[in-house]
Amino acid sequence: MGPVTTDTSPVRRPPERRADGARFPRLTGLLRALRHDLFVFPVHPMPAWPRVTHPLLRRLPLILTVLLATDLAIPGAMLLAERLDLVWPLAAALSVAQTAPVVLALTRPMAAWWISLATALPYAIGLAVQDGGTPADGAPWPWAETQVMAHLAVTLIAAWRVAPRVYLAQWGITLLFGGALSLTVPPRAAVPDAAALLLFSAVGLAIVAAVRGRSEIRQQLKRQQALTEQERTRRTLLEERTRIARELHDVVAHHMSVIAVQAEAAPYRVADPPPELSDSFAGIRANALSALTELRHILGMLRSADPTPDGRRSPQPTLADIDELVANVRSAGLRIEASVTGVPRPLSRHLELSAYRIVQEALSNALRHAPGCRVEFELSYGPAGLGIRVANSPATAAVPPPDGAGHGVVGMRERAAVLGGALDIGPREDGWFEVTASLPLGKDEDA
Repeated sequence: MGPVTTDTSPVRRPPERRADGARFPRLTGLLRALRHDLFVFPVHPMPAWPRVTHPLLRRLPLILTVLLATDLAIPGAMLLAERLDLVWPLAAALSVAQTAPVVLALTRPMAAWWISLATALPYAIGLAVQDGGTPADGAPWPWAETQVMAHLAVTLIAAWRVAPRVYLAQWGITLLFGGALSLTVPPRAAVPDAAALLLFSAVGLAIVAAVRGRSEIRQQLKRQQALTEQERTRRTLLEERTRIARELHDVVAHHMSVIAVQAEAAPYRVADPPPELSDSFAGIRANALSALTELRHILGMLRSADPTPDGRRSPQPTLADIDELVANVRSAGLRIEASVTGVPRPLSRHLELSAYRIVQEALSNALRHAPGCRVEFELSYGPAGLGIRVANSPATAAVPPPDGAGHGVVGMRERAAVLGGALDIGPREDGWFEVTASLPLGKDEDA
């Protein structure tokens, strides 16, 4: 009988099956959000046109959709009456039901899209069962011509109002819907038009996505320019407050300190001063010291850069956000060539923020003051500092008039000076305008 061996290795149990959605939380969350977007029908009011004041022009989208729906409803009723052999009132009611979602899509895009998809069933089923499935030659199926245009209009209007994942899901549902009808019992002499609708809707959705993306980028750029203007205004205000604080310190604090010292020394200059005189000078000195204390509080408030009492701050950009900044100005129409030399590495928070703001201000100036120009942007990491170069060619379009003196150049110089760097701004011999900055590394960053 051989020796008895005992296996002490841990027993490997099969992995327990997780609950639904635990393995792919992102996919599950996306499907839940998509289900909510597809089957919840909130009201989306038509966006107002801020630059349009005439009441008739403000209702232009509603007027155009009503005209389109009417123009599609009349021939649609004639087609339904002829092909499905319906009485005129019934054909007219069905045609109105098929074209009314065009108008409804302005305020309830999801509900309008489902109604438009559902109203295709009567025509498809009626054409399939009519005369044993042999309708007139050349009849489109499963959508009529007017239905194709109405559903396409509803799809594009909804795509402008909903998220991209929603209109992509709508396109997929239309594909499944048309494919399911085409694979059932289609009329033998009918012409399938599902492929044409899918092709037209795909091209339309691509155009809508491009226009929406450009519009969103422009809005983001406007918000960024507004934030830059707010920061410029805040910096100007802080400079003025700092100047006032400096003047108060140099004038008022100096004189109050002299008064306190003289009031303290005055009793010792007189032999045997009366108590009343000593008390008077002591009161003068106490008041001067109290005034100095209050003045220090006021100077601290004036020099504070925090505009909010509770001290809350938004995240400040760093050099990691430079690519997004370049992409934004490039999407706004600025031709920019960006390059990075050296080995990128984390730098101090103050240096990265100052470098980002200098680049942001230089690109904003090129965008404002040299329309149509070409920009070269270079960020170089060196062993002893960070180099920035932003150069733009002369403007090729009309230059708008300046809207004020501005403090952007002053702000860039101040940011470079605070870090002990240098900033050069001016035209080159070839007509280009160039901004170069050299920002040295701090002692704690030196390799």
